[in-house]
Amino acid sequence: MTATFNLSPQDAYGLARALVGMSWDSLQLSPAVGLLLAHLDPNVPDDLRFLRKVLGQELLRAVLAVDPNAPPPPLPQRAADLNIVPELPASAKLTDAQMQQAAGVGQWLNDYIRWAGSAANETPLAFHLGAGLYLAAIAVGRRLYIHTPWRQQVFPNLYLMVVAVSTYYRKSAGLSLASEVARLAIPHMLMPQPGSPENFMSMLGGILPPNFADIPQQDRARLEKGNRYAAQRGLLRDELSGLFKSMGRDYMAGLKELIMTLYDCPPYLDSNTNNKGLVVIRDAALSILGAATPAELATALSSSDWFNGNLARFGLLTPEPDYKERAAPKDSQTPTELASRLRSLHERLPEPPLPDALGEKKTSEAWSLSADIWTACHAYEQALRAMTAPSSSLDDRLRAVYGRLHVQAIKVATLLAAMDWADDDGGLPHPKVTAAHWYRAQQIVEDWRASAHRLLADLGENEEGRLENRILSFLRACGGVATVRDIYRALRSPRKPVIEALRALEEDGCIERVELPPKPGVKSEAYRLTDSGIVVGRDNRQ
Repeated sequence: MTATFNLSPQDAYGLARALVGMSWDSLQLSPAVGLLLAHLDPNVPDDLRFLRKVLGQELLRAVLAVDPNAPPPPLPQRAADLNIVPELPASAKLTDAQMQQAAGVGQWLNDYIRWAGSAANETPLAFHLGAGLYLAAIAVGRRLYIHTPWRQQVFPNLYLMVVAVSTYYRKSAGLSLASEVARLAIPHMLMPQPGSPENFMSMLGGILPPNFADIPQQDRARLEKGNRYAAQRGLLRDELSGLFKSMGRDYMAGLKELIMTLYDCPPYLDSNTNNKGLVVIRDAALSILGAATPAELATALSSSDWFNGNLARFGLLTPEPDYKERAAPKDSQTPTELASRLRSLHERLPEPPLPDALGEKKTSEAWSLSADIWTACHAYEQALRAMTAPSSSLDDRLRAVYGRLHVQAIKVATLLAAMDWADDDGGLPHPKVTAAHWYRAQQIVEDWRASAHRLLADLGENEEGRLENRILSFLRACGGVATVRDIYRALRSPRKPVIEALRALEEDGCIERVELPPKPGVKSEAYRLTDSGIVVGRDNRQ
């Protein structure tokens, strides 16, 4: 039997607009359709023929029946449900007085957002905020930390990913501004792009490239200076989904595990590589800033990335709900003053030691900061922990994200304190993390928590919809009735998501539970298609 494929109302509407040359970028399309439109131009005859061939006559008729000038169709209710962010209890919420204190710290970050928000006026401010924190993180490296009451050293490195549809939100423009400031202030703290895990290990270990003698003197000086901070530098990558996608290939084996390990800033790592021999990584504090589209990210991620802590290490930044583009700048301003202040932060912290005459290198100095944050931090951590209880309704994919938010807040608070300390030249000998720094950090990561829900709504509905459509197709192919065990074994899927998908399909009237003749010692739970389940796909149901 040939499976019936359907387009969601959003996909059909987006295709209808694309075929007549109208904008579709702001629509929440499925990853497949979004990726298709991102790489095809319906104004090019060859691309248009290819699109018609992919859609086929039946789907093409359905697209042409859609009015591209009409308002966009409403999003499915289940996607909206994923966007509901559980509220913090009163014990963890910030008071008006605390929010007022938060507004008085992080002036460098405010100034960066103001400049970048004007220069890249169509990029969401949430993206500029993340980029500013990334710049502070690579300026600090591994030279500041907070020793927590649970005996963990938290260094202020950050992994950040900005996620939005292509073109409309100008993600690349925001990243370019961050790169401009970094190259003005601390160019040696930007790492070259890793070509393979082995090359990445070499860079982290401070091994200069084989063609070092052949590159220009200016670049040699930059690489030599950066080698003192070899594993404390930052990656800045426009298409971060490509990095995730490459992690599944044989030649990139081990990269995912390495990046996950580096987030926790180990003082020592080693690896015996085929070409380089033993490579030693010391004093790691890698930071990452990258961009992705929902369509490309959906194809690059696996479900394990949500559960194994890989994505939980990233601040997942999506456009703010009240996004508005700002007025276009009248002139271009070089961020000289911002770069100077960032450089001052970098240079006021202890510099890593050079190797001695025998090539030995002393351990880098890192300052342990005093922090007046633990009552508020504990309340926040406990509130998040309660939301991840096994009995809670929180989506399982977000549990690991919630479990690391309080640590991300400690990192952000440290960066805010470091920037304020650098601006206050001649003040305290070391940065001090105050309660006000924590309050602002909690505000920031609370925005990141809501952003993770928005991202899951963008990706999760598509993932759930695909599983539910596969179940419907399987039931059609096997005569309309199958046991739960037959379904999850045929689809090669874990039992739990199949059970959840079956319940959703039953609630929507596409399937119904039935009793099969009992077998000795076997309890068979089965489902069969209803009339609506026979003729419609999951994404077409209202």
